[in-house]
Amino acid sequence: MTKQPEVARVELSPGLGERLEREELPLVIAGGASRWRAVERWSPNYLAGLLGNAEIDFKLSSSNVHPDFRQSELRQMFARGRAPFDAFLRQLVTGSDSERARRLFTGDEQFLLRRRDGVTTVNPLLAPLLDEIEIPGLFPVDRLYTVWSWFSGRGVRTWLHYDNNGCHNLNAQICGHKRCWLYAPDQLQRMHPFLLGSGNPAHNCSQIDAEAPQPEFAADLRTAPAWYAELSAGDLLFIPAWWFHTFTHGGDFNANVNFWWKPQLPSWNAVAARQAMLDAAGRAGLSKDPAAAGALRALDAALCDGSGG
Repeated sequence: MTKQPEVARVELSPGLGERLEREELPLVIAGGASRWRAVERWSPNYLAGLLGNAEIDFKLSSSNVHPDFRQSELRQMFARGRAPFDAFLRQLVTGSDSERARRLFTGDEQFLLRRRDGVTTVNPLLAPLLDEIEIPGLFPVDRLYTVWSWFSGRGVRTWLHYDNNGCHNLNAQICGHKRCWLYAPDQLQRMHPFLLGSGNPAHNCSQIDAEAPQPEFAADLRTAPAWYAELSAGDLLFIPAWWFHTFTHGGDFNANVNFWWKPQLPSWNAVAARQAMLDAAGRAGLSKDPAAAGALRALDAALCDGSGG
C-alpha cells in the first residue's frame, strides 16, 4: 500500500474527550499511555510470569494475515491453535518471522473486561493485566463496553474490517510498533465487504486483500481516501465507530489493549445503516434461512454499492 498522509498527533489535554466525540476523526494521542506500568514492564518473560501456563486458544493463520481470507475454506480462514500461555508467548519471539506472524491472540479468544447493562465482568485468566493499565479518562466509564488485549510477533496483519459493535475505540500500544490505515464510513462502496448470503460470515470484513489487492478491487482501494497512523509504545490511537481499518504489526513483540465505548450519540452513516440491517436479519433468523439468502444478498449489495437509498 502507498503511504498516506498521517493522522494528526496530539497530547493529552483538557477537553480532548469531547473533541473525539464531536469530530469523530482518527487521532493519535502521543504518549497517552506512557505512564502505565504495563508500558514499562510488559515483555514475553514478564507476561509469562504474570499469567502462567494456563491453556489458551489463539488465531493460527496459514500466513501472516488474520483472518486469512486468501484460503478457500472457512476452517482455514478462522483456524485456531491452543497452547499454554507462556509457550504461546515464546512462539511469538522465536523462529522465522513468517512462522511467528502466523499466531495472534485477541479478545476473540479471551476478553479482558466487558460491561453489559451496568454489569462488569472480568476474565479471571487475564485479570492481573488490569492492575498494570488504566482506563483512559477520555470517556465516561459507564459507557465502557469491552476491553481486549492483543499479543503478536513481527509481520502480522489484521484484515481490513470495521468493528461491528458501533463503539468508538482507543487502541493503546503497550510495546512494539504498529502501522494502521483507516477509511471513513462514506467509503463503504469502495470497501467491498463480504455480503449476506455470500457464504462468508465475516460481514464486517472487506473482500480486499490490502497487501495484494485483487484486480477487480485495486482501483477502489487506490482511490479511497486513507488515513495513516504509526504507533509506538505509549501511544493511543482513536478509531471512530464504523471506520474500516487494517494494521501491520512491526515490533519484535507487540502488545496492545483496546477500549471500546458507546458514543454519546450513536453515529448514523452508510456502515451503521448496513450493520443495522445485518443485526435485524440475524435477530429474525433470516441470515441462516436459505430461502431468504438471495433477497438479503441483493439488499446488502444495494446498500454497499450505494443504490439502496
